[in-house]
Order: sequence, then structure tokens, then C-alpha cells
Amino acid sequence: MENKLVSVIIPVYNVEKYVKEAIGSIQNQTYKNLEIIVIDDGSVDNTYKIVETLAKDDNRIKLYRNEKNLKIVKTLNRALSLANGEYIGRMDGDDISDIERIEKKVNFLEKNKEFDLVGCSIKAIDTNGNIIGQTIYFSNQNFLRESLKYVTPVAHIWVARKSLYEKLGGYREIAGAEDYDFLLRMESMGFKYTNLEDYFGYFVRLGREGNTISRLGVRQRKMHSYVYKLYIERIKSGKDSFNEKDLNEYIKTNYLLEKLHFFSAKSLYKAIDSKGKREYLKMFIYLLGSLVSPYQIGYLVDRLKYRNIIRKYKK
Repeated sequence: MENKLVSVIIPVYNVEKYVKEAIGSIQNQTYKNLEIIVIDDGSVDNTYKIVETLAKDDNRIKLYRNEKNLKIVKTLNRALSLANGEYIGRMDGDDISDIERIEKKVNFLEKNKEFDLVGCSIKAIDTNGNIIGQTIYFSNQNFLRESLKYVTPVAHIWVARKSLYEKLGGYREIAGAEDYDFLLRMESMGFKYTNLEDYFGYFVRLGREGNTISRLGVRQRKMHSYVYKLYIERIKSGKDSFNEKDLNEYIKTNYLLEKLHFFSAKSLYKAIDSKGKREYLKMFIYLLGSLVSPYQIGYLVDRLKYRNIIRKYKK
């Protein structure tokens, strides 16, 4: 199996505190036939220097630097253009992978040719690496289709066949919802994805300043709505109306709503953190604080609908 090269693509930006541990968790994978493509998107801290030092001792690490900050989608697509592997794995520069993550996912795809992409369940950690929660990503195909409207059914740290990326043309310029859009396009084109639901192979770091929640806020919620609208268009007519001008109009917001949603998102993170520490009174107070944003309320309503689908399939 290990004759199949896997390209692990890692976009990094101002993650000096975490990047050594993140890349180390890929270097130490039980699956060794890897190329580790790291693209620094214009970091202004020591991220690039840290990765440069790591690359001197491991020739699997291929380090690149964007001349200016290009944001996540262009950085991911640049990494894809440089990838030589038969499989593509995603990794973020502030998270941690279980050492068997690549091996388990490649093993699955090798044995199940009908699937083009596989994810896994994840655990959430705080900025100090303490586990504060977990999310099970399910494998039942009917469940995945039914829940698609409410959640992104596979965490973005999947492993996929490179041929899938080629057929879909990589990621579209919808930063903050590019992964959801990718899965929705897969679904409308008839490609199959699933999860290793009993395997918690990834540790995603919450609460870090500069991550997607703190940068995109309410616009990310609007993007999710936009890409689902595009999905419905494709189901009805076979094509969608995506263009960046329409997207920018769709996600317009105002300063007050941005601030309210930022406060709401931070409160929701604190509620999750308090739950992990079993501080339930704090959890309740922070959860109430998260309700100041109508878009966060919409998100929580979607989560409740998603939980109802879970209960339906557990019967």
C-alpha cells in the first residue's frame, strides 16, 4: 500500500506557537510515503523560519511562500498544483493529527474504490492542547445526505483521491465555506464520501485568535447559505450561478452585526470550553451570550435539526 504517494497540504499563517507540533504529527505518521507541502501565506511571525528548520532535517517537507497574503483558497489551490501524490491529505498548521490518520484513510480508500474521499471524527482542543469536546462524523450514506443542509458532513481534514480534485477543479473562491462547497459539488456530481466515524484521528484547536471564526464571523454563516443555494441550483438545472460579484453582494454585512457575531462566536467557544471542564453554570451563561447574533441563533437551530436527524437514525 505504501507505494502510493500521499501529498499532505498544509497552509500556514501566523501559527508559530503550534506549527512545529502540527507538522511533527504528520512527520511521525505510521504511513511514511509522504510529501508534506507547506505554503506560508505571508506570515509576519516566525512560522516560516520554524518550518524552514524542520525542512532541513526532513526532505519530505517542501516549503513555499506566497509573495503576499493570498488567503486560504488560492493557497490551497497552489498546494494542489504542486502535489504529486495519488492521494491528497489536508492538515492545518495549528492542529494535531493522530499518527495513524493517513494510514487508516488511505487503507480505507484502497479497499473501497467506490469512495473518493474519507474523513474521520475529531476531538476539539483548547490553545493549550487540552481536550474540550468531540464531534462524531457519521458514515451512513442516507444520514449524510439528509444532514447535508445543516452541517458540513465531513471535516475538512479528509484524505481524497487526487483525481477527484482534478475533476472538480480544486476549491472555488468561497473562503470560509470552500470545503462545504467542495462536498456539495461532489454530491451533485455523484461522487461518494464517508467517514471513519469510530476513529478520532484529528485534534482541532479552538479559541485561537486569527482562525476562521474570528476572521470571517457572520460572513462565513452567509457563505454556507450561499453555497447551499448553489447546490439546489445544480440539482434543479445541472449548473449553478456562482460568481465572485454575486457572492460579495450576498455576504455583505455591517459593523454592528460583525461585532455582535464575533462576541457570539467567542461566547459559544467559551460555552464549549466550560462544558469540557464540566462547569455547567458557566456553560449556560456563555450559551445565552452566544444568542446575541441572529446568525449564531440560525447556526444553533441547524444544529438542533441535525441532532434530530441523529436521533432518527439511532432508533
